[in-house]
Amino acid sequence: MSGNPPPRQVQSFLTRRPRPLVLLDFAFAVLLCVGLLWADARSGAHHPADGAHALRTAGIVFAALAVAARRLRPRLSFAVASLCAFAVAALGGAPQVSVCVAVTGYTLASTAEYAFWWVPPGVAGLLMASGVGIGSVSSGWPAVLVANVAIVCVGWFAGLAARERRKRISAAAEQEAERERQHAARIRQAAIDERLVIARELHDIVAHSMSLVAVRAGVARMVMDSDPGQVVETLGIVETTTRQALHEMRLLVEVLRHEDAVDPALTPTPGLADTAALADQIRSAGVDLRLDIRGTARRLPAAVDLSAYRIAQEALTNVVRHAGPTRAALRIEYRTEEVVIEVTDSGPAGPHRREDAVLRSAAESATTAGHGLIGMRERAALFDGYLRAGPHGDGFRVRALLRTGETGS
Repeated sequence: MSGNPPPRQVQSFLTRRPRPLVLLDFAFAVLLCVGLLWADARSGAHHPADGAHALRTAGIVFAALAVAARRLRPRLSFAVASLCAFAVAALGGAPQVSVCVAVTGYTLASTAEYAFWWVPPGVAGLLMASGVGIGSVSSGWPAVLVANVAIVCVGWFAGLAARERRKRISAAAEQEAERERQHAARIRQAAIDERLVIARELHDIVAHSMSLVAVRAGVARMVMDSDPGQVVETLGIVETTTRQALHEMRLLVEVLRHEDAVDPALTPTPGLADTAALADQIRSAGVDLRLDIRGTARRLPAAVDLSAYRIAQEALTNVVRHAGPTRAALRIEYRTEEVVIEVTDSGPAGPHRREDAVLRSAAESATTAGHGLIGMRERAALFDGYLRAGPHGDGFRVRALLRTGETGS
């Protein structure tokens, strides 16, 4: 019959491996104790063996034990070593016990932080000086006093230096970790920004094309019996518009698939140079559109050119969606360091045209959140510009200004 298993505490004690540094401290303490006892024996050669000798021996042993326990109880070890050094020196023994004070002081200074850092070494130094002054030493006691106090101070300041070095290493590691966190945050933000750009592009492509298709499909449904020729024309416009939208979406998907070394030819980047084709699409939806270009047309930075085109496209799409067949004007004004896009329409036909324009402003602000007017404002704000939209006469006006960041002619 097997015996009962040992208690959990006993198992933990049996299986726990001793800390290597503590074992190293114990071995060092043994060597230090032997050396100090030998030094005390030599220094006490002219003194008879009495109770003082036994006390000095006990003091040396306890000082060495303090060194062995310096990593486990730094404060207690330093206090014990200081008191033992005072006692040994005061009893006329070898004052070299100050080495134990220096070693434990090094550990305490390197692991603890004090508001008045000079108090512990000062107290230990005074104890050491008092012991040397009280004890019976050789005629060269001032030198012995200075040397032992210096040993205590050197140990303490070495511990301070080690702690400051660890703090610098830790601060450097924290800074590196913070830089890595900031880098990861920038990567996440870049991904979010890229998703927003993709969302805008998809909205502009789909909303514009589908609005034209919806309008033309409605016209075809109304005249399919009375005017078959117009139905054929409308279907041709629908086909062209949908093909163009599919083409732009395919290019956008190609860009997303190729993260590295993207061919610029695959990038769907229409610009203000394509406004004539855009105007034709809008006219095909029944809007009498007038295109007005002021200033000297020039090649704008790619990002500015694309955003300006998308703003004009979105504003004209809103004209088709909300005003229906109407009169509108697209004005593009090239300035020295700016470009202005303005889309104005006459509003829907009917006796309540102004009221319809006000309702349209509220509807666009509410139903296109994140994509319509807000998306246009975001595009303008990216280039330190602005967008203003609201009723204008019986219709509606959208005016956007984008700064090109260049000094054009």
